[in-house]
Amino acid sequence: MIRKFTRREALIGVSSTLLLPACSQIGIAPDAASNAAFLHGIASGDPDATSVVIWTRISHSDNAADVGWRVATDSDFQNIVARGQYRTDASRDHTVKVVVDKLNPGQEYYYQFDVDGIHSPAGRTKTLPVGHVDQLVLAIATCSNYSFGYFNAYEVIANDPTIDLVVHLGDYIYEHGTDGYGSETGRRIGRNHAPAHEALTLADYRQRFAQYKTDAGSMVMHARHPLIVIWDDHETANNPWMGGAANHQDDEGDWEMRRAQSLQAFYEWLPVRDPRNGGTREEYWRHYKFGDLASLITLESRHTGRSKQIDYEDHVGDIKSKTDAQEFIDAVVGAPGRNLLSDKMKQFLADEISESVQANRRWRIIGNQSVMAKRIAPKLSDPFFKKLGNDLNSDARNTLDSLTLLGDLGLPTDLDSWNGYPKARENFYQICKDAGARDLLVLAGDSHSYWQNALYDDAGDSMGVELGATGITSPRSLLSLGQEGLSRFDAASAADNKEVVWTEGHYRGFIRLEIDHDGAHADYVTVSNVESRDYNVQVVHSADIESRDGTLRYT
Repeated sequence: MIRKFTRREALIGVSSTLLLPACSQIGIAPDAASNAAFLHGIASGDPDATSVVIWTRISHSDNAADVGWRVATDSDFQNIVARGQYRTDASRDHTVKVVVDKLNPGQEYYYQFDVDGIHSPAGRTKTLPVGHVDQLVLAIATCSNYSFGYFNAYEVIANDPTIDLVVHLGDYIYEHGTDGYGSETGRRIGRNHAPAHEALTLADYRQRFAQYKTDAGSMVMHARHPLIVIWDDHETANNPWMGGAANHQDDEGDWEMRRAQSLQAFYEWLPVRDPRNGGTREEYWRHYKFGDLASLITLESRHTGRSKQIDYEDHVGDIKSKTDAQEFIDAVVGAPGRNLLSDKMKQFLADEISESVQANRRWRIIGNQSVMAKRIAPKLSDPFFKKLGNDLNSDARNTLDSLTLLGDLGLPTDLDSWNGYPKARENFYQICKDAGARDLLVLAGDSHSYWQNALYDDAGDSMGVELGATGITSPRSLLSLGQEGLSRFDAASAADNKEVVWTEGHYRGFIRLEIDHDGAHADYVTVSNVESRDYNVQVVHSADIESRDGTLRYT
């Protein structure tokens, strides 16, 4: 069986001091001139077996610039294997993105940029392996809101030299202004969003990415580990669908223009490959292959196929009993034709799951934005909740009342997740079954909570397991219930839902996932504080996974 997280003891009690002993200068600017010219650091990502994207931005001049780059097999750059120049200008916000190819599989590389005689920090990256692969270690991150705090969990990831890749499941940035989500915390700790207004235009999204890239934890994590990143909703606007978003109003301009400009900034500011073979920016999905060990297939569920979310407020007068609630789920939420994935996304999924099964890879990992497990609100019959309601302010009490009603009716709390698209979820499972896969290891973000879930199709057959990551900084909305109230609510959720094994919503952090041919081990790693740079680190929960008879289960 796979070894446990041997660095666990080392993590507990870690503060914000950078600890990585090997290549300690990776990601550290050599001088003040480098800091000025490369204010937003460096990054790498979107790797395959023979190539990887390297990224930076020139910040010391508004003029067009010829930027040199070099890649070596050693941190001293004595054995340079690739080099070149890249011209950047205002048309791409002075960002630099190079696909370095003709590299060796499974090889660690170092990279660096230079402009006007100034060198950037050095970065470290890695290509994907081929053939037999013994082990893979992933850091699973999501929901990094600048206003809610420092990206301390990124720094913990940076300080773990055993991590092969960072998988970011979306909400890499948030669009809100200083009068929106997170603004109260942002004002208190001095991390207000820039621009101050909600991001609407290309210039706004570029400025927001630029701000997030200056966080110290972000800079060192990106310099030390390659990134696989997908978007969720806040890279554009809260809860988008094909025709709009919950956080896009009529007076905020054309929705399609806003979406296009937000995605342009995403491609400019992150180390991801531009669309190929006539694809659009919206058609953003990938299959990352790790030799004979694992496939990681990422989904796009926001901009190419999603039907509009169902809003309880539009149906509140129609749901007065459990019978009404079930009819609502069957006829409205579960209406045929309510999609989450586009036809092209589903065809890609079918083809790549089939390829993974035929290649006999040990693991099929799905990189996915939101929680997939079936969940309804728990029944809050514990007298604690009645007493709690008397102690809450009006807003928190209304939240508790709404949760209590949903629990009494047996309804889910979140219709933006897969729970709001039950037919699409079943179709997803059917695609995987048709390809010969009922052993999915699904990764989920978006919820600002940790999850350990078991997945079943509507017939009750196992489809695999799900690991949900909490926010890097973004808090659970139910924190208004207090820590004990939230913990009791989460415990009730696990007790009342077959697919929920464990969940906790008051932590900030990431998941460290280690897999080999014998099994998988997940550590839920949390930081004690995000409102300053002083913090401790702790593993609050662990899960072991094994494969047996073509399915996955917890041990």
